[in-house]
Amino acid sequence: MRFAQVNDVASVATELAAGLRARGHTVDILRPRLYGAKLPPLLKLAVAPLRLIDWLRLAARLRRGRYDAVHIHYAYLGLVGVLAGVPYVLHCHGDDVRDLARRPWRGLIRLALRRAAHVYYSTPDLAPWCTAIRPDAEFLPNPVDTATFRPQPLPADARDVFIICALAPNKGAEKILAAARQLSARRPHLRITAIAGGELTRQFEALPTIVLLLHQPRERLPGLMARHRVLIGQVHEGAIGMVELEGMACGRPVIASFRFADVYGVEAPVVHAETPEAISAAVEQLLDDRALAEAVGAASRRWVEEHHDAARIAERVEAWHRARIDRRPGRGSVEA
Repeated sequence: MRFAQVNDVASVATELAAGLRARGHTVDILRPRLYGAKLPPLLKLAVAPLRLIDWLRLAARLRRGRYDAVHIHYAYLGLVGVLAGVPYVLHCHGDDVRDLARRPWRGLIRLALRRAAHVYYSTPDLAPWCTAIRPDAEFLPNPVDTATFRPQPLPADARDVFIICALAPNKGAEKILAAARQLSARRPHLRITAIAGGELTRQFEALPTIVLLLHQPRERLPGLMARHRVLIGQVHEGAIGMVELEGMACGRPVIASFRFADVYGVEAPVVHAETPEAISAAVEQLLDDRALAEAVGAASRRWVEEHHDAARIAERVEAWHRARIDRRPGRGSVEA
């Protein structure tokens, strides 16, 4: 089949494309220009004409491409599929559907969700938002490149802690900041690495134990993760995202909030924490007990291989599209 992946969020489209190509399919990743992406929601309305022009460009590309499968990432970009007049699958990733009633684009987002041939969501916490509009929406685990994100030996000069999530409120950064302050007071020689970006960056920068890095290319993340003993991910929503999964695939213990064991049928081997006290206590325990840290890291790797391996997720996507094509009389040249 010929697939079009429109947009790439947290490298999900990249990993799906790799998995589908390995199964013999042709995949194009079409990238929107995302004018004004960093502007506040209301100011984004000012660049709406530029975005519409870009969407029309993408829609024309989809029509010309005569793809067998169109897979669009991020809810409002489903409008590209509407404009193209082709069936499409819409893949939701987080803030594109969370708290939808407050968003200025909510009417268009609802339209994009209703028009989709199928809807996926990438983390279990998004189920209420998606199924309120599309009861048939389906959780599709994020595909992880387990060959790139793999366990590596811990170097002799390994640093202590790496905060792998964005320093933003929706990741629980206030709690992580409070935990870092507690750790700084108790262990002044502790070394904590974080990546700048997010509303709380300046507060983290003020701590003497924090080393802030500039935004890192994704290909550097496996090496960075491998140089740290303990990783801290999101501690707010209860659903682990791509960066937490990649940290787990690297065989490092990840501290994070996880409340969706029922979706998987098994607990994720993250170290669950949602308060500053729990976060700081988990860091100290994992740093002091190397055997425990290694056991959690090994279990994490196995869990990601079982539930999030990119090849398995690509196989699920392929199976959905093949079933839809097989059900359709005549089998035209454009399919979602």
